[in-house]
Amino acid sequence: MITPLASVLVNRLTGSRTIITRKMQTPPSLTYEQKLKLDDLAERLIASEEPVTILIDGHEAEISEYLIKKLPNARVVMDGGSLRASNIKLAAWTDYFVVSEHFARDYMSYRSLSTEAEIKAALIELNKICRGEAFITLGEKGCAFLKSGMLQIVPSWLCNAVDTTGAGDVFHGAFTYGVHYSWHIDNIILFSSLTAAISIEKKGVRESMPDLAVVHHSLNSYERNLTQYFEE
Repeated sequence: MITPLASVLVNRLTGSRTIITRKMQTPPSLTYEQKLKLDDLAERLIASEEPVTILIDGHEAEISEYLIKKLPNARVVMDGGSLRASNIKLAAWTDYFVVSEHFARDYMSYRSLSTEAEIKAALIELNKICRGEAFITLGEKGCAFLKSGMLQIVPSWLCNAVDTTGAGDVFHGAFTYGVHYSWHIDNIILFSSLTAAISIEKKGVRESMPDLAVVHHSLNSYERNLTQYFEE
C-alpha cells in the first residue's frame, strides 16, 4: 500500500507554497472492526447529549458518510479544497459547505472568479447541492457567502505572510469551533480569517496555530484588507 506523503515548497518572498503529494487514489474500505469502533464512538457521543460538530474534507469519504449517518443531529462543516466526486456526494450532508476559490471555479467551469456576478452565481449553484449554506474562501481577497440572497464578501486581515502552509486548515478548524459554539456567522468568519492571518506570520503549521486567547487579544492589532478585487 502506498504511504501518503506530502512535500511542501515555500516561497520565502511571498509566503506562498506548493504542495507535492503522493497518495492512494482510492482509500481502503472500512473493515468490520473499524465500523464497530465508529459505532461505539457514535453511541458515546449520542449518550453524552452534548452538541456534535463534524469537520470533513472528502479525503476519507466512506468514514465521513458512515459517521454522519450515525449522528443525524450533528452539524457538519466541509473543507472543500479541491473538486472531487467525494466532496460533491458529501455535500448533501453538509451544513456549512466551505469551499476554496479553486473548487468553486472548477465546479462552475470558470477560468477564474473575477467578478461579483460570477461569485454569486457559484454560491447559488453550490447552495443547491448542500443541505445548508455554501461559503467560498478567497485567500487574501476574503470570504464570500449569500445573506438573504445578497452577496457578502467579508474582507480578510492584512498580515505579514511568511508561510501560508496550513492556512486553509487553520481557517476551517476555527470556523468549526465557531459553529460548534453557535456563534453568529459574521463572527465565525471574522474569527476564522483572523486566526488564519495570525498563523501565516510564522513558519510551519502546528507551531503557528494561535490559541484562543491570542486570537481574542489580536483583534485590535490587525487591519482589514479593503482592497476591491472583484468587478461588480
